[in-house]
Amino acid sequence: MDSKARERRAWLVRGSKNYAFDAWMLDNGYTGVDFHEVGTLAVAEDLASMKTLLTPLMPGKSTNSVGNYAAQLNAFANRIQVGDIVVLPLKGSGRLALGVVTGGYQYLSGAGVLNHVRSVEWKRTDVARTVINQDLLFSLGAFSTVVQISRNDAAYRLGAILDGAEADPGARAGVSLAVFKADEDVVDTEEAIASDGQDIIRYSRDRILSRIREQYSGHALQGLIAEILTAEGMTCKVQPKGADGGVDIIAGSGVLGISAPTIIVQVKSQTSRVGSEVLDQLGGVVSQHQADHGLLVAMGGLTSQAEAKVKMQRLKVAVWDAEEVVDRLLKHFDVMSDAVREAIPLRRAWVIDEGADG
Repeated sequence: MDSKARERRAWLVRGSKNYAFDAWMLDNGYTGVDFHEVGTLAVAEDLASMKTLLTPLMPGKSTNSVGNYAAQLNAFANRIQVGDIVVLPLKGSGRLALGVVTGGYQYLSGAGVLNHVRSVEWKRTDVARTVINQDLLFSLGAFSTVVQISRNDAAYRLGAILDGAEADPGARAGVSLAVFKADEDVVDTEEAIASDGQDIIRYSRDRILSRIREQYSGHALQGLIAEILTAEGMTCKVQPKGADGGVDIIAGSGVLGISAPTIIVQVKSQTSRVGSEVLDQLGGVVSQHQADHGLLVAMGGLTSQAEAKVKMQRLKVAVWDAEEVVDRLLKHFDVMSDAVREAIPLRRAWVIDEGADG
């Protein structure tokens, strides 16, 4: 990556609370924000004029709140530059889309669109969150709509992933690292005088994913998957390490675990995406063992070719990615073994859904 590319900035732009707009942005080559009650931002060229624009439109908001919204909209319209990196959290899949800003601010009138947009070339739309190290995931959990992500060499690291890296390279030597606290303001702009804080649900899921990666790396992940399947009513046999023959877990119904449906499970713990050849291998093993179904656990997700193949085999082969593993772990956590509950200590907590406000 050349010096010019290393100087580009990285921004988290959440888009809309309505995640149907995620696909709209990807399909139309936009990043956007859903402040539909505000007309064009082109008349506001700096933070002061943005505050002046917003103040009469937000009569029920405090001065700090108006200032925060103004800072975010000013960043979107005026501070983001062509060539900067933009990250869109995809709410429907739990993945991340990364692109490069290619144009200035535009106002789109009418319904069924995000009114405030910037053109973007989306280069990757399938990045699993397991690819990103925890320190950077913390910043990507900011709840604000527009946030500059700059700590811990973020632009360099996100640029590497945008350019095709399958793993977060971490910060370069000599870059000072920040230690985050749960209540720290992660709005990386001197203009932001207030912060909406963290998306607690997303942050918690990212912490659970990191804990799984720490406690259940490699062959150990098979044990966790077997525990989850057992909680779902299956009887499981985990194969010894190094001698699986393409089979990591054999699961079935009934006391003996040999009643239908029977499942051959293959577990891939790496953060890189799994290709279609793994699905071909699993399909062959399922036929060889005369099992009813195959289950591929791919923590790093699938390549586009593999996803297409899964759609053709959806009645025979299922896939769990990292988000699905977390969903099922949370669903059955109360009946997990003591070993799992010690390795991944969780507790229930009710929190305000900040995204439901306004």
